[in-house]
Amino acid sequence: MAQAQLKFLSAAEVTQRWGGAVSTGTLANWRTKKKGPPYQKLGSKVRYPVAQLEEWEAAHMISSAANDNNKQSDTEDIAS
Repeated sequence: MAQAQLKFLSAAEVTQRWGGAVSTGTLANWRTKKKGPPYQKLGSKVRYPVAQLEEWEAAHMISSAANDNNKQSDTEDIAS
């Protein structure tokens, strides 16, 4: 029976995945503050499990629908 291999990314690969929006230094700061995506220390290396990184990204998605609802209620308040 074959075991599924977990896929991990380095901090540099996470930075690249996010188009440089967050630096490796920011990821390091987040780790010291216990914020940011889940990670694992494998020896001296920090690695981000892709499955948990995707969950973190989804949990921190900002929906434009929420922004549209806020704009609509602001317009309704002005019209009142």
